[in-house]
Amino acid sequence: MQALGARRADAAGQRGLTVIVKQPVFLLGILVDLASWLISRFALHTLPLFAVQTILAGSLAVTVLLARLVLNTDLRGPDRLAILATMVGLTLVGISAGGEPTQEITHWLKICILIGIPAIIALGILALELKKSIVLSVLSGAAFTGSALAARSVHFKDESISGLASEPLLWAVLIYAVLALGLHASALMRGRVGAVTAAMWSTEVLVASIIGAVALGDHVRRGWGIPAIVGIAITLAATLELARSPAQELDPLANSAHNHPAARGRG
Repeated sequence: MQALGARRADAAGQRGLTVIVKQPVFLLGILVDLASWLISRFALHTLPLFAVQTILAGSLAVTVLLARLVLNTDLRGPDRLAILATMVGLTLVGISAGGEPTQEITHWLKICILIGIPAIIALGILALELKKSIVLSVLSGAAFTGSALAARSVHFKDESISGLASEPLLWAVLIYAVLALGLHASALMRGRVGAVTAAMWSTEVLVASIIGAVALGDHVRRGWGIPAIVGIAITLAATLELARSPAQELDPLANSAHNHPAARGRG
């Protein structure tokens, strides 16, 4: 829905985030995305970072299936295999994930999380000037991961309103999320949906897996290390394939196969 809203604005010759957010379908997509984001923040307090981010990446399988059922887009043979592979990969990830009770993080890690905000803003401005959609997608994935990392690390010693407002990591969760949504929308307006989506999810899964293992001490169930790695690899590979699906390249003016960009020879 977000991609369709962004494309409709672009097709009308209108550019800029202020124009995109006026598209009802884009706003509805944002609301759905926000709901899943809120739920995933709670999941981060009981599951490893790599598990949550990998499972979220598996949402592309749902996108492709819904696009086939609702919008009558093409469902290629590779798409069917990728959907099946996603189910297998996510099953392995889910079974292998060990419980992760929240724990205090080091002072330096908290500083790194906060420093990441101005760094992503600066790089995002540069990418906007250079019109690099893939860079914007990667930064969007990094921002989503930053939000997840901050949510996983936040601890409230004082649950009063003033205590919550004074917790920097809580603000980091929200700021990273806003940055991620803005960067993602900008990338959708400048690049192909498939490439943008693949770059974003690849960044989220890989960065989350590395940071979770190195900085947060995420672990898998005893004896499930290799299945976890295989599950992540399968899911990531399937995600990259699904990002190339016709369902990810919606025409802003029509949804028929005849009007699909690929049918008109634009790739």
